[in-house]
Amino acid sequence: MTDRSSRPHASLDFHAWAETESGAHDLCALVRTLVHAISGIRGGVAVYWVSEVGGPQWLPDSESGQPRYAVAFEVHMRGNPF
Repeated sequence: MTDRSSRPHASLDFHAWAETESGAHDLCALVRTLVHAISGIRGGVAVYWVSEVGGPQWLPDSESGQPRYAVAFEVHMRGNPF
């Protein structure tokens, strides 16, 4: 079995702001659905799997006062060299 941590991956954090807590929650849920659906070949890049590593988490924005949720992923992929 291949150690997943040895493959190239991107760590992605998404933050979803909205006017209401339920709006921020729903936006975060949409992001989760879309990110989990990206496995396969995307723009010539092989996306092997997506791991949700944090969230969704209620994280009100202390600076703006807006409702916010956050979620974090690792996306394991193989791209093309530059």
